[in-house]
Amino acid sequence: MCESPQYWQSTSFYDCTGRGRPKGFCVEVPSPRISSPKLISCEISTSVHSCESYPELVPPSVPLSSDDDEENVEKFPEEQNHTLKILAKNNKDMKNVSRKKEHHNLSIVCPPVELPLKRDDKQQLTLVLLPCLQFPESYCSPSEIIVDYWRRYHTMRVSFSQKEIGFFSTADRADRTRCREDYRYLEKLIYPLEQKKVHFDLNIGAEYLDVKEPPASLDSMMWWILRHKSELFINNKFTFDFLSWRGTLRKIMSSLFDSVLDWRIGIIRWNGCHFMTVFHTETELKIENEQTPIEKRMQYWGHKFEDYVTSNNPPLIPSPKKMFSTMNKATIGRHILLYSCEIDACTLNSTYNKEKKQGTYVEVKIAYAKHLLDLNTASSRKYAKWWQQCFLAGINHMLLGFRNDYGIVECLQPLGVKDIEIRAKTWSASAFISFLDEFCSFVRRTITKDWSYEDRNVYLFYYSPKLKKIKWCISNDEQYQFLPDWFINEFS
Repeated sequence: MCESPQYWQSTSFYDCTGRGRPKGFCVEVPSPRISSPKLISCEISTSVHSCESYPELVPPSVPLSSDDDEENVEKFPEEQNHTLKILAKNNKDMKNVSRKKEHHNLSIVCPPVELPLKRDDKQQLTLVLLPCLQFPESYCSPSEIIVDYWRRYHTMRVSFSQKEIGFFSTADRADRTRCREDYRYLEKLIYPLEQKKVHFDLNIGAEYLDVKEPPASLDSMMWWILRHKSELFINNKFTFDFLSWRGTLRKIMSSLFDSVLDWRIGIIRWNGCHFMTVFHTETELKIENEQTPIEKRMQYWGHKFEDYVTSNNPPLIPSPKKMFSTMNKATIGRHILLYSCEIDACTLNSTYNKEKKQGTYVEVKIAYAKHLLDLNTASSRKYAKWWQQCFLAGINHMLLGFRNDYGIVECLQPLGVKDIEIRAKTWSASAFISFLDEFCSFVRRTITKDWSYEDRNVYLFYYSPKLKKIKWCISNDEQYQFLPDWFINEFS
């Protein structure tokens, strides 16, 4: 029998951190349907359900500690005296009190946001493109690509096959000393891939973490390549043609419909491979530096939601830098791509360890909707980017959390990646693949000489959404030299 909230309220102590509350109760932000800030249980929805009907739907409670590892509890043999056990318990309690004080002393780094979020459908975001340093509008490169209408690429048929060949965990992908070839940061869903009623408050801890985009550094991938040198470097040549993060490939694919944002990608050819990394344009940097509190809060919600669906006791503050990534080798047309994909989670029944590797990866997303029918997957380009993200990683299923304007997720529901592709009317899978193949061919025609210490040539490719063209130029500036010496020395 599930006890009532009133019973817990009368017998437990509550404060702003949620101490003393039972699992499934939230005291942060009242629901818009609740007139007073009373405790609300996990079954809040348009209809009232009892705890007995949905015992498995109780969401994880919010702990007071954000540490990643569980505390090592000191164990004593049974034959030791009772005094030592009491001392050990007191020592543990003192540690817990100390850790609680640390969280109360956390500095607030994000401004508060007024909830519910105010929405004005008539208000359109106006973005002014800033001129790119290397590519003014009057610049003409020796050769260029005209980005045509997507239906022209749809009729092309380019082969594509993808396979996972490795993995790694990293606490900072720009620091190779923090990379490990294991599954330590692969999260497992605590919910099955089916519809569930929940109540997750995504605002908890938002004021303590300023979420930033991870660095574009290739160091973690190059660290993994070094560990597999005998397989990937044969006869003084790499066995693949391109190396990049998945996000770089998505930028290139999205050029087919992106009429707002430009991009700049630096490419170095070395030992037969084209290393690609993103250098943010002036427009992208302006957007990142001028994020509104609402934009920062919505970015935080995504990381917080991942913690809710992968942990019974989620940390107070997410750790977005810690990630598990797969290494994927894909053949697209005549090109071989090696790229890394960050994985959100795997299914509940998956098993990944040294002895057994079996399971299914899942992409985790939140959406402003009440159910799947509210998603405009037929024409919205946002879902094209979702498809790209899953397709390149070989992911077939997504777990969506539907939130309201208060940042409360009220329902979980799975979505098949193939369903997004079938319903699309303003893009197609074949168009994205064909355009990526055309870009790779263009790069290989353009860069005909390997990088060396003498010329240090970095090729910068730039997409102009106004002109719908991809141009390029050569730069020797130090800021674009992204291949580290430790990697070059190992393969020279």
